[in-house]
Amino acid sequence: MPWDLTSYFPSFNGPEMLQFKAAIQKDVAALQRAAAALPALTAETAPSWEDILLRNEDLSRRMSHLSSYVSCLASSDARNEAYLQEEAELTRTRAELAKVRIELLRAVKPAPDEVFDAFVVRSQLEGAANYLNRLREEARRAMSTEKEILATDLGVDGMQAWGRLYDTVSAKLEFDMVFPDGTQKHLPMSQRRSLLDNPNREVRRAAFDGGNAAWQSIEDTAAGALNAIAGTRLTLNRHRGVDHFLDIALFQAAITRKTLDAMFAALMANLEIPRRILRLKARLMRRQTVAWYDLGAPLDLAGQERLSWQKAQSMVGAAFARSEIFSRGKWSAKTGSIGSRAPANGPAAFAPAPCSAKNRASL
Repeated sequence: MPWDLTSYFPSFNGPEMLQFKAAIQKDVAALQRAAAALPALTAETAPSWEDILLRNEDLSRRMSHLSSYVSCLASSDARNEAYLQEEAELTRTRAELAKVRIELLRAVKPAPDEVFDAFVVRSQLEGAANYLNRLREEARRAMSTEKEILATDLGVDGMQAWGRLYDTVSAKLEFDMVFPDGTQKHLPMSQRRSLLDNPNREVRRAAFDGGNAAWQSIEDTAAGALNAIAGTRLTLNRHRGVDHFLDIALFQAAITRKTLDAMFAALMANLEIPRRILRLKARLMRRQTVAWYDLGAPLDLAGQERLSWQKAQSMVGAAFARSEIFSRGKWSAKTGSIGSRAPANGPAAFAPAPCSAKNRASL
């Protein structure tokens, strides 16, 4: 499904986009210099760090807008070298902005509790308490500023590069699809998902088998990329004094290990419920069991209608009537094309909302 992205910029690499990008790069460099020159947070430096935070918030919003735009373009055509180059350049810009966050970690880490508490309640930072408290918690396990900056620089051509390689290889991946009537087609992997939901079981099976065979042809590359990404994270965890590989995930999810264990305990205690659902589905499909490619299969129930694209679009639009994505974004019906992949950021910034206290609570 292609997007009309003119709500972002009239054209890719047009004057509006280039001006927007140049302003970000200039402002990131200036903010980085200003933050690096400041001593840690004290009552005297609080106004300066407040200014750093507000400027960082604005830059993060603008970076999100540009990143979402480029991600959508690269996702729709991962064979376009200009899009891929822009993604790589954005990775470098994000790394430079991340260094401002490293300076923020340096600022709050040694601050006395009374100084930090007074900083959190400053009027211009209303609504940012959750973000600042999490920043302080993260600072306690951060490496030295020099090491964190080095890790950020190395990540551009290290972990981030492995991620881009995985995205590019998977986007270019195609598979052989043999339809029940004997027709054979070479399809992009992006079409496999919809074929796995096809009402015809033989179509689903063919898409499943063909897709698996295609992935097996690049399994060494994919495994190498994923292992390198995981290995980098584990190495950084060790240097940051993180005791367990789940600790960072728990922090990011804002839950404790006790909560996670309780969730899994509840899941295992009620495992019979999804099993009953699958047994019911197998019975309705007149089969003893369901295969993996049957999980998304539609059931032939009485009174069902096949929805047209227009009606489906209308139903989704009605369900999300308050979302600017549907009220302002433009969509068109098209199956996955060669070179397309899932976007890291969907078209969620057609009209980027200003960063406000309301938005900060979830940062």
